[in-house]
Amino acid sequence: MNSKGIVMFVTAIILFVTSTSHAQSVRPKLPFIQHDICPFECCQSGKWTAHSVLKAFNKEGDDSTVSFTIRPGETFTAIGGNVHILKFGIIVINKSFGKFKKGDQVYVLSYRGEGEYDLWFNGKELNKTEEVWSNGTLQQSPEFVWWVSIIDKDGRQGWLRFKNISDSGFQTEDKVDGSDSCS
Repeated sequence: MNSKGIVMFVTAIILFVTSTSHAQSVRPKLPFIQHDICPFECCQSGKWTAHSVLKAFNKEGDDSTVSFTIRPGETFTAIGGNVHILKFGIIVINKSFGKFKKGDQVYVLSYRGEGEYDLWFNGKELNKTEEVWSNGTLQQSPEFVWWVSIIDKDGRQGWLRFKNISDSGFQTEDKVDGSDSCS
């Protein structure tokens, strides 16, 4: 092999190693927004009833301006929602399998219900996550907020902010009936 061939070969190896390690470190930017998400099992839109005071904000993702307040006992219509991931959860792979190597980090996004979370690896969301959980350890839980678009009984539109307070699953301090079709 001549010197030009050696240089090209070494350059190809460097590019491959660099691109592989870069792809592993690629993660979405924060806040990462997942659209049209209902973050727990049996989650549904429709008619809800407040059981605590709820602040409706002007804009999704902006809790600086309260548009109106919903009082306990008042009903309103939930149209749909988006999950804003504020801090990624992290799973570290314990043993190599498939495309994963020991030590790889997989990012945990939002909860979907029945113990399932959306995961992110190498620049994209994963569809099948069971093997990741069984071959990895959760090092950090995700932090996320569910923003729900609503219309109150007077026709006012706004956004409710439900901050997840659970390390596993979805739970909020704000209480409503109607969001869970299983209850």
